[in-house]
Amino acid sequence: MTPTDDAAAARLLADYHQARGYADTILDIPNRSITPELIIVLSEWLTELETRWPGEKTRARDLARLSLCRALGTKESRKSVAIPALISQFDHAKNINVHTRSAAGIALYDIPAGKEYFDQLAAIAADREFGKSRAMVVTWLGKSRHPDAAAVAVAQLDDETVQGNALDALSKMRAQGVREQVEPFLKAKQSWHRRLAERILRYDQS
Repeated sequence: MTPTDDAAAARLLADYHQARGYADTILDIPNRSITPELIIVLSEWLTELETRWPGEKTRARDLARLSLCRALGTKESRKSVAIPALISQFDHAKNINVHTRSAAGIALYDIPAGKEYFDQLAAIAADREFGKSRAMVVTWLGKSRHPDAAAVAVAQLDDETVQGNALDALSKMRAQGVREQVEPFLKAKQSWHRRLAERILRYDQS
């Protein structure tokens, strides 16, 4: 770690401990219980990480971001500032690797984010520049209970990086009127794609 990394990590842990967190290291934060006060502190750090942890991208900052995303991906984060903080990780201006950005998507799915965030998350799901890092955001569409969710998921079926996630979303919402788009997946190479397609078509009355 660089001196900048050391200083930023120390400040993050100090803020975390002040909010009564009990992890000894940043990497251990996701393994500890989380409180509303900790959610606020960790969300602020995640949103402002580039400012609070300045300088060139480093592995230490990447690992800190990953830990923050994982720590916030719990049911305690529902209806909290954690959700906009996680959404902020899907910003093309941020230099974030695929694995770490994926962790933000997984957290948004696991919480899960409410349908009031549909417009923002649907835009992320449809943004192919995010590649496979948006996979669990696509899957989240199935939890959203939003009337436009099926259309967003169907539009991703031709993207191999998230095809399975789009099928999973359609299966979860028992989408209607998607038979034509889903039937080709009955002959897909991936067995889980075939199983999902069968499940979707079982409920599709169109």
